[in-house]
Amino acid sequence: MAEVVTVGCKLPNGLLIDVGGKVVRLLGANSSSVIGGYGLTEGVDKDYFDIWLKEHANQPYVKGELVFAQAKTNSAQSKASENAKVKTGLEGLPQDKPVEGIEKDEEAMKGRG
Repeated sequence: MAEVVTVGCKLPNGLLIDVGGKVVRLLGANSSSVIGGYGLTEGVDKDYFDIWLKEHANQPYVKGELVFAQAKTNSAQSKASENAKVKTGLEGLPQDKPVEGIEKDEEAMKGRG
């Protein structure tokens, strides 16, 4: 039996990875079960993922550990928890003060709820 890994992915909608025409869907932050902001995909072929990882080693989401693999699911869960504060740059903006120079319009909000 082929060796498998558990892959953590913190990208909001997960990621489709492709090696030689074989596509695997990685669960992301929108998964039904999330740890530290990471969706965990179990049972990914280790050799397949290693090839993909080597091909994409310079991508920011790999360098920043937004996508990673561990040999055991509990190790992946621990790593996801440890990396909970890692930011993707794709997080939603805070609604009370989204960006500098933009203020919440209290008048426009009256009567909305």
